[in-house]
Amino acid sequence: MVGAAIGLRFIPAIIIGLMAGVWVDRLGGRFVLLWERGLLLGLAAVTAALVLTDTVTVWHVVLLSVISSTLMSAGAPAMHSMVTYIVPRSSLRAANSLNQLSMSSARMLGPMGAGFLLAAYGLGSPWLALIGLYAISVAATWTLPKSEPKTDSGESVLASIKSGIKYVKSDLIVRRIMLLAFSAVFAGAITPIIIVYARDRFDAGETGLGMMMAAGVIGSAIGAGLIASIGGRAKTWITMLLTVATYSAAMIVFGFSTNFLLPLVMVFFTGITAAIWITVVVTLLQTVSDPKMLGRVMSLYVLSIQTFFLSAMIGAWVGQQIGNDIMLVLAGVGFFGMHAILMVMSPALRKV
Repeated sequence: MVGAAIGLRFIPAIIIGLMAGVWVDRLGGRFVLLWERGLLLGLAAVTAALVLTDTVTVWHVVLLSVISSTLMSAGAPAMHSMVTYIVPRSSLRAANSLNQLSMSSARMLGPMGAGFLLAAYGLGSPWLALIGLYAISVAATWTLPKSEPKTDSGESVLASIKSGIKYVKSDLIVRRIMLLAFSAVFAGAITPIIIVYARDRFDAGETGLGMMMAAGVIGSAIGAGLIASIGGRAKTWITMLLTVATYSAAMIVFGFSTNFLLPLVMVFFTGITAAIWITVVVTLLQTVSDPKMLGRVMSLYVLSIQTFFLSAMIGAWVGQQIGNDIMLVLAGVGFFGMHAILMVMSPALRKV
């Protein structure tokens, strides 16, 4: 059930995410991002009203969560596309790593801030704060430059989505990088197992689970900083393979762990390597893609990252059938194996 709760977020993101790529190419990422932030602001206001009037139910929470993650799936392609027009090409990796760092910081500071507000001012206060934060975000997005090229071939949205998929399939390098991105379906298998192990194997309770989740977030922040400092000094394909090998090994060790400290360290390493991997993949796609297709390429990339959540549902089910530890071995081998095979098969990919 934990896996299903995480994995079902993938379904609405497919449709909206792909459509968002078309909107980015036609209208510009700034336009799409303004709408996404504005709608998230409205969603926060609705949630605050439900909470403050004490009419909120579990189904409200589930529905609002699904809508929120769907909207964010529309905003992500816009954000990734805009970066290429705001910063120089040589600074793309650093810019993407700072983006990862900001998200990791938000994942640390957000729950801490919400906990303080809950204790001091009550249940509705975090949502009122979120309204203010989204208002600031809308204002900041409004000030971004309108420098993006816009293309409208006169095709329907569906035809434009098909054109984007056809482009990815026809370009060898883009296709193989996208396959690497979709290997996230292996990486996400550990997500529900962290929760299950904290409760059943380590008997760590909510505090132990919180420590594990914090270890992953802290690792992610450190990984974003590392990839920014490495810059172009290391070959991309070597960085990628080392990162994936470390992530896969950490998953496998976690699966067979019997004490609390070791898995805490392994989750920390998955956080570091995940941030580096995401930064490298998105930078490669931004670098090699046709600017006229960038929105649609980024929408497929965001869809690939969403498979991380889908794999939480798949991994949870497979783990029940064959054991969580064996399932994590298979996931780790699949994640690393896919990268190793594609790198060996493609000398051109190793040169990007």
